[in-house]
Amino acid sequence: MNSARSGGLYVGRLEPINGSALVLEALSLFPAVRLRVVGDGAEQAAARASAMARAAYLVLPESGDELPRTVVEAFANGLPVIAARDGACAELIEPGRNGLFFAPGSARELARRLAWAEAFPERMRRMGECAKADYHARFVAHWSYPSLFGERRRVARV
Repeated sequence: MNSARSGGLYVGRLEPINGSALVLEALSLFPAVRLRVVGDGAEQAAARASAMARAAYLVLPESGDELPRTVVEAFANGLPVIAARDGACAELIEPGRNGLFFAPGSARELARRLAWAEAFPERMRRMGECAKADYHARFVAHWSYPSLFGERRRVARV
C-alpha cells in the first residue's frame, strides 16, 4: 500500500438502510476523521477505483448476508476494512490482521475504530498488505495450462 494513502473511504448508496446514517453519526463523534464518500451514480465505478487508490482503509457499516463486492475490491486494492461484525464480513475479516470490527449499529464503536485507524496508519498499512494477500489467496484463481488439462504427455518420436 502506498504511503501517500490517507483517510477512509465509504462506498455505497447514501441511504440509511446501507448504514450511511451510522457513518455520519460516527463522524459527528470523531470529526477529525478524513473520510471520502463515493455514492451511487453513472460514474461510481471510476470514482470508486480512484478513491480506493488513495484511501488507507474502507468503512463498511452494513454488509448483509451476501459477500459485498466492495470488500473484495478493497482487498484487491490493499485496503483493510472496518466493518460491522455481521454477515459475510464476519467470515472474511480477521480483526487486527486485515481489518477491524465494530458492533453492528454502534456509531460510538465505529468512531473508536476510525480514531484508532487514524492514530496508527502504519498498522493499517500492514493490515492492507494482509488484505491484498488474502485477496490473492481467496479470490484469484491459481491455474496454469498444464493443471487445466493434466500433465503433458510425452510424445514418442518414431
